[in-house]
Amino acid sequence: MKKSILFLSSLIFLFSSCEKEIDIDYREVNSLYVAEASITQNGTTVRLTTTQNVTDNSRQNHYIEGATVVLSCKKLELEETLTEKGSGVYTSTLKGQPGLTYDIDIEIDGKHFTSSSTMQEAPVMNSFRFVWKKVLSERFLFADLRVQDTPDQNSYYFMHIYRNNVGYRWAVMSDENNKNGELQQLFQCTTERDMDKGDSDALQDGDAIRLEIRAIDKLSYDYLYSMQVMDNAGTNPIANFTGGLLGYFSAYHVLTYRYTFRRSELEEE
Repeated sequence: MKKSILFLSSLIFLFSSCEKEIDIDYREVNSLYVAEASITQNGTTVRLTTTQNVTDNSRQNHYIEGATVVLSCKKLELEETLTEKGSGVYTSTLKGQPGLTYDIDIEIDGKHFTSSSTMQEAPVMNSFRFVWKKVLSERFLFADLRVQDTPDQNSYYFMHIYRNNVGYRWAVMSDENNKNGELQQLFQCTTERDMDKGDSDALQDGDAIRLEIRAIDKLSYDYLYSMQVMDNAGTNPIANFTGGLLGYFSAYHVLTYRYTFRRSELEEE
């Protein structure tokens, strides 16, 4: 008995003493340009920023001002320079049309970055609901989205759930395995236990839910899909712009659905 107590005491001392300071070498790199650019049925918006080093704790803005952003469409013989609105935002009232390919040229400090994207047909939502699903002994809440695939074409979709105007869950999907049929996307939201505890990530009564469904082209899908799997793949996203500009340009048709979350309205499955 005395030997067992002595052995246990030695283990406690050993593990409590295993403390070592580790120096992590954060290498400073030059800032890179980042673009979030889109043309939809509602208009055109481009937001330009720069990356920030992990050791940069300053509160300074990283907006890019003074850039020249040109949007064009060969079929329409159209070329338009976007208006700078401040805070790195450039806009136009130009609205996208399904079937047309749009090109974008962004000039920053004499360097040009280009991309192109083809506008898709409007997406069709069949249903959207929140449902409990039991997995082993735990109840999980899922958002269940059903989209009707656009017939007779390869289709790609980006879906984003916002909670109180803050991004909550997102995903991309293609119609590869169910062309012309109904496509389903499940978003795992929370567990019943976390909801009962009032966990910060768990949905609560009165939360304002906004769902956006975007019908996107293959280039946009490839970029967003690579973003979705990059943590597991250990790679950077597929480049969407030439010249090393980070981010994406996408011409898409967006459908918006708004919903107020009520726990009493949740369905069982």
